[in-house]
Amino acid sequence: MLRLFFDHRGQDNENSNRVKNELVRLILASGYFGSITALILSVALIVMVRPVVAPYVLHGWLAGMIVIFFIKIAAVFSYRKKKDKNSAPITLSCVHVYIYMLFLTGVMWGLGVILFFKPNAIMEQMAVIFIIAGLTAGAIPVLSPLRKLYHAYVLAPLLPLAYVLLQHGGQYYEIMASIIVLYTLMLIKSASRMQEALVTALEMRFANETLVANLRQASEESEALNLELFTENERRKSTEGELVQARDVAEAASRAKDEFLANMSHEIRTPMNGILGTLQLLQDTKMDAVQSDYVKIAHSSAEGLLSILNDILDFSKITAHKLLLEAIPFSLRTVVEELLTLLTCQAQAKNVALSAEIDPQLPALLIGDPTRMRQVLINFITNAIKFTEKGEVRVRVQCLSAFASRVILRLEVCDTGIGISPEKQKDLFLSFTQADGSTTRKYGGTGLGLAIVRQLVLMMGGQIGVESEPGQGSVFWCELDFPVADLCEQAEDQKKNAPQSEGALQGHILLVEDNKVNQMVAGKMLAAMGLTVDLAENGEKALTALAEKRYDLVLMDCQMPVLDGYQATRSFRSREQQGAKRLPIIAMTANAMEGDRQKCLEAGMDDYLAKPVKKELLRKLLGQWLPVSSA
Repeated sequence: MLRLFFDHRGQDNENSNRVKNELVRLILASGYFGSITALILSVALIVMVRPVVAPYVLHGWLAGMIVIFFIKIAAVFSYRKKKDKNSAPITLSCVHVYIYMLFLTGVMWGLGVILFFKPNAIMEQMAVIFIIAGLTAGAIPVLSPLRKLYHAYVLAPLLPLAYVLLQHGGQYYEIMASIIVLYTLMLIKSASRMQEALVTALEMRFANETLVANLRQASEESEALNLELFTENERRKSTEGELVQARDVAEAASRAKDEFLANMSHEIRTPMNGILGTLQLLQDTKMDAVQSDYVKIAHSSAEGLLSILNDILDFSKITAHKLLLEAIPFSLRTVVEELLTLLTCQAQAKNVALSAEIDPQLPALLIGDPTRMRQVLINFITNAIKFTEKGEVRVRVQCLSAFASRVILRLEVCDTGIGISPEKQKDLFLSFTQADGSTTRKYGGTGLGLAIVRQLVLMMGGQIGVESEPGQGSVFWCELDFPVADLCEQAEDQKKNAPQSEGALQGHILLVEDNKVNQMVAGKMLAAMGLTVDLAENGEKALTALAEKRYDLVLMDCQMPVLDGYQATRSFRSREQQGAKRLPIIAMTANAMEGDRQKCLEAGMDDYLAKPVKKELLRKLLGQWLPVSSA
């Protein structure tokens, strides 16, 4: 059996035999742990798939795994008793039995995949995938010394898993099957590399031992050389320990950075909500021209600070691979038109014309992430306006190829600005980089915008670039491939984005907020929309108010003393009467990190709005949940 799985190709000498014996010893060294782990995973899998698999199948499969377990334990025990008496474990019968049982274990896992992967049992299917993936990955350091054995061990369950995924049909299962195939190839490649490195290390180790043994009989010079080799070996061990410690420190620093960013984001957004909200309220009051200009400057500065905060958070999420893209229907034409409307005043302030050319072949709706698409374009356009002193900024949307289901687009933002030298263009999309250090002082900016845009375009599967000459303007472009939304999705999007009535909103709102400034700001905004508002300082007081009165909607902060918004929402949902009209609860929180929206929805909330709150966005969101006065 060992000859079948043993593929070490070395010279037929003493060291070659020692390498073979050492590879076998490494397999047997983890015999107890590996056998116990396999049994535990077997029991765990049985427990998780029990609701969908016949008991006699479960019991039969588990009985087979238990029998294999005891045979492997007995083989390992026998090996450990005999290994001191026999220097060649490759000749021991118990070793052959153990290898047979390892191969049979892989076959049993493959049989388990076929027996336990049932249709319409998503959780049980995920349990099978999860355990098989973990099992095969965890076996690399244990079985890689005999990589052909490892290949057989992982192929036995993974190929049946890919087969049953394909048998289920459907895009999701086909993608999963493709992932399993790629995962299998990756595991096989990793095991091969690990075995090659291990064999090389063992050959070097035994060759060095032979050399040291020969040199030990020589002169004092040989003894000095042995000491030097020993010192070098110790230094390498010390270096390895330092590298492990440095890795642990780096991981701890990364976790600390994420926690710091989350806390700082929350702490900055809370006062920013008060600042921006108060400025929005102030803009609605009667002021003279000078006061109005001061308020606009303050509002613009606060928006700039918020933009920097968002860039830092986005950059952190991208570098940590935690940024996820949406795939929803959206209108690129609408995105471009809204951005032109938003940025026209900024362009006019510099006497720069802002216009757009949109290809008539552009489909009405695409499938993608409108927020990130808006982020790409707004970076291109605002940069173009910033670095253009006269002339125009033009946005072009071209269809490079259009089909019924997909379209390839080229988006360009052309300006007549200062331009960029060729040697600076290659570094333009790097983090914290600008074309010229002096531009930071003259034009401002962190140098993160284009780095973030580049990462977003690459995540969308596109290309990005720039064409420019100093003094001749620049063309920033990206090419992206989008699916086209079908007719049903277009109808749903039109219904969702139907214009809302501009009349006053109707309803009685409970505002749950512990910050006094944010209470005042939100209360004034809601009152101006025609709503009546009650205040609650924490989740406990909110539950008391909800028990005493009937409200039309709740605006819920998340981080509060006594009882936070998540706990309060869960508690209210557990008490809510079955069959009664569901009370909308909307999170209005400074928690704006990746995953916070999902956390709110999982707690029982119905929608999410991140602070700082813009009056227009709050009005639009509430308009989806509350009736509007006909007046």
